[in-house]
Amino acid sequence: MIDSAASWRTWPLVALYFTSFGGFLALTAWLPTFWGTFYRAPHWVALGLTAGFSLFSSLIRVPAGGWSDRFGGEKVAFAAYGLLLAGAVMMTLSQSFGMSAAGEVLVAAGMGIANAAVFKLVPHYVPDAVGGTAGWVGGLGALGGFVVPPILGHVAQTMGAIGYARGYAVYVVLAIASLLLTGLLYATPARRQPVEPPQGSTRTTARL
Repeated sequence: MIDSAASWRTWPLVALYFTSFGGFLALTAWLPTFWGTFYRAPHWVALGLTAGFSLFSSLIRVPAGGWSDRFGGEKVAFAAYGLLLAGAVMMTLSQSFGMSAAGEVLVAAGMGIANAAVFKLVPHYVPDAVGGTAGWVGGLGALGGFVVPPILGHVAQTMGAIGYARGYAVYVVLAIASLLLTGLLYATPARRQPVEPPQGSTRTTARL
């Protein structure tokens, strides 16, 4: 844990997971209120849209792991946070039920794909402290589920009914920041430190 905390690359990874997984947790708590209050949707519709969001975002994480292996975690992360950004912009500006629902689908896809991509990046950027880094990323990243909902609530309380939509601007900011952090990591790849052999030891190479 100490070694991973000493690597600056751990903290952008934490921030990326804060956006994707923490943001996902926040929306599972907020979406019933959003649909029920902003669009006056029946209770079962609000719950159904929230359940659909949660299920889709969770399921798409499975193939996203394979995409990360095939195309690289950085490319998949760029695509994922791009989807999140597009969906967040749609939900922020929309006053149409259909457009908000479409934005929700994009946000769900982006978050689920990003969750898989981030853990593909962990061993690449902090190769000498993978377990500790995964602990920081998983633990602190989940704090987004507690930090974001009060912000959404404050915007709604301050701006009135339209604030339930405008509050999604926080996800626009988080998505842009995540794209920048992904670019920063990509521009500064980590290199595993070579392990020196014990003094006096010899190396042998077996050849078939």
